[in-house]
Amino acid sequence: MITIGFSTRSIDNDFINMLTKTSGVSKPEVIPFENNGEFSLTEVYNKILKQSSNDIVVLMHDDVYFDSKNWGSKILKHFKRNSDYGILGLAGTTSMPKSAKWWEDFSKMKGIVNHEHEGKKWESKYSQSKGNEIDDVVLVDGLFIVINKKNIKEKFNEGIGGFHFYDVDFSFRNFIEGVKIGVMYDVRVTHKSIGQTNEQWEKNREIFAEKYKDVLPVKVKRNLSIDSPLKVLLSCLFFKEYTGSEMYVYELARGLKKLNCDVTVLSDINGPLSKLAQQQGIKVLPFNTPPGYKMGDGKWGFNTPQGFQPSQQNVMYKVGEVDFDIIHTQHTPITNQICQIYPNIDKISTIHSEVIELENPVINDSIKKYICIRPEIQEHIVDKFNISKDKTEVIYNPIDTNRFNTKNTKDGEYILFVGTLDYLRENTIKDLVEYSKSIGKELWLVGENKSNYLNDLLKYNHVKYHESTNRVEGFVKNCSETAGILLGRTTIEGWMCNKHGWIYNINESGEILNKERFDIPKDINKFDSIEVAKKIKEEYIKIIE
Repeated sequence: MITIGFSTRSIDNDFINMLTKTSGVSKPEVIPFENNGEFSLTEVYNKILKQSSNDIVVLMHDDVYFDSKNWGSKILKHFKRNSDYGILGLAGTTSMPKSAKWWEDFSKMKGIVNHEHEGKKWESKYSQSKGNEIDDVVLVDGLFIVINKKNIKEKFNEGIGGFHFYDVDFSFRNFIEGVKIGVMYDVRVTHKSIGQTNEQWEKNREIFAEKYKDVLPVKVKRNLSIDSPLKVLLSCLFFKEYTGSEMYVYELARGLKKLNCDVTVLSDINGPLSKLAQQQGIKVLPFNTPPGYKMGDGKWGFNTPQGFQPSQQNVMYKVGEVDFDIIHTQHTPITNQICQIYPNIDKISTIHSEVIELENPVINDSIKKYICIRPEIQEHIVDKFNISKDKTEVIYNPIDTNRFNTKNTKDGEYILFVGTLDYLRENTIKDLVEYSKSIGKELWLVGENKSNYLNDLLKYNHVKYHESTNRVEGFVKNCSETAGILLGRTTIEGWMCNKHGWIYNINESGEILNKERFDIPKDINKFDSIEVAKKIKEEYIKIIE
C-alpha cells in the first residue's frame, strides 16, 4: 500500500515504530537507510524507490514527528481522489524564479510546516489551509516528499552530491516533463530543525540556475477562464469623489466583482464614492493600512528575545503576506509606492492622460501591461517613454449602460460639460461659453470647482453650475450635446445616450490644439462596463498564466 523511506546516521527502532503507529495504514513498508555520508541523498532515494514494493513512496527526513493522525491513510486517499498526481509534499511554490531561490516570493508559496528548536515550536504558514484539497505547485520541499512511481518521469539526479537542492532538481525536472505536483494540508509534521540553507545548497543552486537559465522562470498554469475567481487589488490616488479616474476605478471594481473577482481598493478614501463602493460590496482601504502592513503607533509591538518592542509611530511594518493574483494601479506616485510595497506581485497599470505629469507611466519589471483609455495615450507612452507597443492595450473607459442609455432622453437646450473646473480645462470652458452663447443655448458645468474663474463665468446668464454628483446621467440624458477635453467619460456617456459630443484636444497647459464635434460611433458596445471589465480581466489572465 505505502512505503516509507529515509536516510539516517543510525537506525532508530523507536522512530520506525512511531511511523508505523501514526500512519493509520496496516503494515506499511518501512525502508531505513543507514548512511554516514557514504551516499548522497539522491543515491539513497533512488535505492529506496528501486527497493520499494509499493507505488506510493514517502521519502522524508528522520528528524520529524507527526502532528496529524492517520497521515498515511490520508496520503492514499489523496492519490485515490487525484490519481493524475506524481508528487505531493507539505510545502512548495507555484513559481520558480530565474534565481532558483524558490522561496524568493513568499506570496507564491504554499503549505504549512511546524518547526521546533531549542524547546520552542512555531508554525511556518505559507498559505491558508485547504483542508483535504491540493494546491498545484512547481516543486515541493524535501522535508517530506510523496511519490507515485507510476506517474513520475524522472528519478533523482545523482549528479547532485550531498544533501541539498536534490528536492528542487527532482521536482523541477518532473514538472517540466508534465508531471503534476501538489501540496497537501491535512498531513502536518513538525521538523526538529530551523531549516536553513548552506554553502552546498548555494553552490547547487548556482549550477541549477545556470543549467536551466533558458527555461526559468516557470509557474503553474492555472487554466483560468473569464469566470475564474481572482483576487485583485486596485489602487489609485483618490477614491472619494466623482472625477474621471475615480469613476474608472469604481466602475471597473463593480464589473470585476460581477466577474467573480474579490476586489479591494486601496486609496485616499472617506468620501461619497468610497462609501458607495462599500455599499456595493467592494472592500475599501486607506493608504495607511495596505494589506499585509500595519502603521506603528507606539502601542502595539513585537515579542522579541529582548522582550516586548513597541512599534514606532508613523512607521509602516510588514506584518503578513498577501495573496493577490494581480495588482492594478493608477497614477505615477501611487504606482511607485505599490511597486515598492509589493515588488513580487505582477501588476497592470492604467494611464488616464497624455497631458498630465501625474499620469506618466512607471517603468518597473513587475508591471506587465499598460492599459490606455484612448489611442492617443498609447502613442504617447510608446513614443515618449519607449514602452513596447506589445506591452500596451487600448481599452476605453467603462460606462454603466444601465444608467447611460437612450431611455427617457430629450433635448433640454443646453450644452453639458462635466469635469473638474481647473487650469487644464479653463480655455476649453471659456471657448464653450462663447460657443453656447452664439447658438443661443445654455452651458451647464458639472464638477468640483478648483478654479478662480467660475464666479466670473457665472456672470453670464446662460452659464449654470452644479456641484459634482454621481447622478450625472440626468444631466447627460437631457442635454443637447456634450463637450469635454480629450476623449473622456462625458463624451462616451453622451454617446450612450445618443448625444453628439465636442472633443477638445489640448496640451499640458490646457491650450486648445483643435476641437471637433463627433457623431455617435457604431461600435458603442466597447464602452460597456462589463465588456471593459471582461477585456481587462482577460489581460489579467494572460499575465497570471
